[in-house]
Amino acid sequence: MVSVIGKRPERLQSLVRGARDLGGSIYPIAIDYHDTVRLKKVLSKSVSQYGSIDLAVVWIHRTAPEAPYLVAELAGNKEKPCRYIHVLGSSVLDPSQPESDRLIRFQQYPNIKYQEVILGFVLRNDHARWLTNQEISHGVIQAIESQQTRSIVGVVSPWSKRPR
Repeated sequence: MVSVIGKRPERLQSLVRGARDLGGSIYPIAIDYHDTVRLKKVLSKSVSQYGSIDLAVVWIHRTAPEAPYLVAELAGNKEKPCRYIHVLGSSVLDPSQPESDRLIRFQQYPNIKYQEVILGFVLRNDHARWLTNQEISHGVIQAIESQQTRSIVGVVSPWSKRPR
């Protein structure tokens, strides 16, 4: 079973229909991940109902900084390891910012096999643009298949050339 958390019910229903058309199924969870108390309750219910999390693809914006760790806590709270694919924006590699402690924080979950997918940008000649949804999806799927500790979709340097 695949559970998908999203804020917008209409987008979740689009995913449900797409999965059904391909012979699969999705359990949609419409929730604002900023509400960590409710998120924990809903995720715990999903784990109780459908079983432990084997693969978590987590793309949570930095406006909810504790939510990724809450998902890791629930996913890593079992005997069998969970692959945790953390999708991050290019700003995590901003050379003007201090290094984050996220890698250290994820080490506290021994049953989490942590991987990062960093979303960069596309640079052609002197023109830069953000990644399309299709490029993001393709990059995340490649990261899942490759099992590399860190994957970068697009480019993240030169930093001064990123779209604004």
